[in-house]
Amino acid sequence: MSPEAADLFSVASAVLPVLACLVEWAGSVGISERHHSHHDTYVISSALSRSLAFAMVLMGSIGLMLGWLCDVGGFDASADVVMPFFSSFVIVLSVLWAFIRRYRASLYDDFMDVRPYVGCLRTVRYDQIERMEWVGVRCGTGFRTLVIHPSGERPVKLPGVLDLEHILARIDRDDALAGGRPQRR
Repeated sequence: MSPEAADLFSVASAVLPVLACLVEWAGSVGISERHHSHHDTYVISSALSRSLAFAMVLMGSIGLMLGWLCDVGGFDASADVVMPFFSSFVIVLSVLWAFIRRYRASLYDDFMDVRPYVGCLRTVRYDQIERMEWVGVRCGTGFRTLVIHPSGERPVKLPGVLDLEHILARIDRDDALAGGRPQRR
């Protein structure tokens, strides 16, 4: 591997975790549910995004240390193999972290705005919901992902890590919920 590529991997292993930690430290409010006078906003838990930032720091540090030890002869391995492995892990995790931090669902009286992991902001009027269904496996909250099907539009997904009990109470469309409201474990 060229020295420039090795430097690029080292920079990725060092800069991306530091950037994630700075954003978490400066920009995170620490709560995943915010109640305002005219709407409620739900985001992915800051504990999850902080855990991903910590994993980036840990793996980036291990990668830099092992790469250095390989360069000075501490291990009989090539830094050309070690650094790309750890750097690619950090890069993939930083993309996942960015997507998770982006997600937001804001619920108003008659509609909700959902900013998905990828894509543009979606607005769903509660009276235009044809059906809602549970998909996937149960998350740590005890809920699966809720898929909302508005009439004539693409479905909107609300991940099970959000406070879906409050969201369903705000939507108040139990008639559209296939299979009823699930019980927590």
